[in-house]
Amino acid sequence: MRALKISTDEAPILDGRLEESVWQQGPVAGDFRQREPYIGQPATEPTEVRILYSEDSLYFGVRCYDSDPESILTTEYRRDDLLLNDDTFTILLDTFHDHRSGFVFRTNALGTKFDAIITDEERDLNLEWDEKWRTAAHINDEGWFLEIEIPWSTLRSQSERMQTWGIDFERMIRRKAEETYWSNYSRDYQFWHVSQYGHLLDLEEVQGGLKMRVKPYGVSGFNYSRADVDAEPMEFQGKLDGGLENVKISITPSITADFTLNPDFAQAEVDESVFNLTRFNLFFPEKREFFLERAGTFDFGASGADIFAEPDMLIFFSRRLGLSEETEPIPILTGARVTGDAANFQFGALDTLTRSHEAEPAANFGVFRLKRKLFSRSYIGGIFTNKTISADGMTNRVGGFDASFIFFDKLRLFGMMAKSSTRSDAEITAEGVGNNFTYQGSVEYLSDITTLEISRMRIDDNFDPQMGFVRRKGVIKQRAEIRWRPRPESIDAIRQFWISPEVETYTRQEGFLESREQGVGLVSVWKTGDFIGMQPERKYEFLEEPFEITPDVTIPKGGYHFDRVRTFIQPHTGRRISGTFRTVWGEFFDGRIIGATLAPIIKVNPNLSLELGYSINNVSLSTGNFSARVVNAQINYNFNTKLLTSTTIQHNNIGGGFLVNWRLNYIYRPGDDLFIVYRESRDLDDPRQALLGRTLLIKFTHSFDF
Repeated sequence: MRALKISTDEAPILDGRLEESVWQQGPVAGDFRQREPYIGQPATEPTEVRILYSEDSLYFGVRCYDSDPESILTTEYRRDDLLLNDDTFTILLDTFHDHRSGFVFRTNALGTKFDAIITDEERDLNLEWDEKWRTAAHINDEGWFLEIEIPWSTLRSQSERMQTWGIDFERMIRRKAEETYWSNYSRDYQFWHVSQYGHLLDLEEVQGGLKMRVKPYGVSGFNYSRADVDAEPMEFQGKLDGGLENVKISITPSITADFTLNPDFAQAEVDESVFNLTRFNLFFPEKREFFLERAGTFDFGASGADIFAEPDMLIFFSRRLGLSEETEPIPILTGARVTGDAANFQFGALDTLTRSHEAEPAANFGVFRLKRKLFSRSYIGGIFTNKTISADGMTNRVGGFDASFIFFDKLRLFGMMAKSSTRSDAEITAEGVGNNFTYQGSVEYLSDITTLEISRMRIDDNFDPQMGFVRRKGVIKQRAEIRWRPRPESIDAIRQFWISPEVETYTRQEGFLESREQGVGLVSVWKTGDFIGMQPERKYEFLEEPFEITPDVTIPKGGYHFDRVRTFIQPHTGRRISGTFRTVWGEFFDGRIIGATLAPIIKVNPNLSLELGYSINNVSLSTGNFSARVVNAQINYNFNTKLLTSTTIQHNNIGGGFLVNWRLNYIYRPGDDLFIVYRESRDLDDPRQALLGRTLLIKFTHSFDF
């Protein structure tokens, strides 16, 4: 399709009504096709899209016709909610037209906004990216209409005078569980498969990319805390601070530099409370704004067919910068980053300096990532990380290479290798002598009916990426999985079955088996949009040393075989009550486990939603019994799309931790916020339910664009 070029004076007023005459002049994109439930069939409700562009912005006018406007689902005002419970319209833009990266803009009939960045097509989807754009929606007796403005300063693009972009549109009609697309409606691909987009032709003299943005902040408040219930008295600390949250400079339309000075992340969401039933490290995602933009550029590590699965190993993991092992903040003095695309290369460089804090000395962290794009969707690349602590002369470095090749659209061959080295006072430490290597090779075939994954990975005992994440060391991991997903035409109520046999082993480098998991996933996908599944599995775990699973229960060393069954129910997201409900029962080491996780999402109305997470695991072992209960509840009350509140309540009965975190976010203009955060923690194991900490913070940001 093509867009209509207009003057700035002709720009439409964003009210969602599409009444300006200019909306009748542009070419129209229609003929949306279903992916679900009936592939290739015309959408049951017509959609029309027109595109305009001026010197300042790109505009979309969208008519989502609906034969039953009263049934349009609108349940969410919250910025950056995935909007899985609502009728939505999504714009997908491949501004570099490289068939592998893109921008995602999604909205509902209330004008709520969600945005994201796609990197390396299906390999990375950054849901935390935020930028400035505007939208307005209106419901009438014909359906719901949208007007969307995306300033050129929000996008990164090519430098040519005349440009072609990749583009696609997605419309979800939730009450019908209907997914419709303008271009990419094949079930073998998902919406982040940029290579399947259509084309937006002949954009003339587009100047994408912000020239410069300066975003200072100020924060004030207090913290009233103690280390434990026996520490007296409580310590009071006032806070009055400021800095530069971000300075963004557009070097070229496709290369951007970012700087931060004394950043503060007081408004960042708290991590979910988890009870760890394993003896290995847990993975918690990054939530801090400065480290999120273009984060996919720096991805390097173990890779699998499921992009949402937690990784076994990452060479660079930004949570290691400015956070201790106990997730306590370590002050960051400065940070700088350059990311971009040039001459078929994608690159990123980042350097951060942290202050000394309690037991943590000051440190410098640097990372450089480079990829050479090959063919339409393949690449070869490398990474180098460097951590330096000047106080003791410690230097930790990791270098690695990786490659990904796509054949026949669906077959992917992936390989990576890396080596670490650690020195202290110019002497090579034990981690730098040997056994400091990692590699992975994998083969994946991805389609709607059949998915195949075979992989082998090795992580040496002394492999030590101190700027990364490693779940376990000294192992060779081998994995094989086949997913067969037939669509039975003879069963009216069923859309698809998933049958997924898999086996995964971890073998110690000394040669003995440490872990093995075998199972068969069985899932039925109903035409109503509901999922019901179960997975019987057989596990083996070898403990080289006793495993203290709770302070009162320790599992003796030795080998353990145990069988168990997992089940789950996931109601269709178009219902007022959705979420996930899981159970597990069976053997657990030398005893038994019965567990359940209830995570309902209740959409009371567009203002109020409840996410009520509760899990319980009752475990009986030869050395003792325990019941682990974890609460992760969030109450969201949003007055409109600009004034949002959330209250998080967490409790873990093992250790008695209790936390309440209340946050108000007033988005007084796109990209600029006022935050008020109140946080209180208590020890419920103490008979007095003693107060451990109380914090109140007010943070204000205001950006200046040049």
